[in-house]
Amino acid sequence: THSGEKSNKCNQCDYASSYAHNLRTHLKMHSGEKSNKCNQCDYASSRADVLRSHLEMHSGVKSKKCNQCDYASSQAVLLKAHLKRHSGEKPNKCNQCDYASSQASHLKIHLVTHSGEKSNKCNQCEFASSQAGNLRTHLKTHSGEKPNKCNQCDYASSYTHNLRTHLKA
Repeated sequence: THSGEKSNKCNQCDYASSYAHNLRTHLKMHSGEKSNKCNQCDYASSRADVLRSHLEMHSGVKSKKCNQCDYASSQAVLLKAHLKRHSGEKPNKCNQCDYASSQASHLKIHLVTHSGEKSNKCNQCEFASSQAGNLRTHLKTHSGEKPNKCNQCDYASSYTHNLRTHLKA
């Protein structure tokens, strides 16, 4: 340990550790073994510390707090992504246009605009969208749900932009 020698080496990748228990935990990743199971959903992990982090999400406790605004999260990774908004850092850049984002998931959504792929298809009509949120909004038209209500008359719409247009008139 004190020598810094990492004698516990993985036989499947370059991982090495001074501690045998760290190697045992690491090997579970290669085997796919996920013995740490959530008792509230189907989530499972090979690492107990990752499961503990996951369980915080269910507890509703948001102990990871932003020091610049009121944002709080149960997960450190979400707070880290949030902090990029304050710094203006946008490391996720589109290789086809000038778009850049602080979050990789936003870039992934953006990239579909270049491919034209519309994998979110309505099962009741021909509507299709590249974004799942657009499909969820569209489905409200079939159910008759109109959550966007005018506060001055009886007008209601499934779509936010329709309400905005109504309010301008």
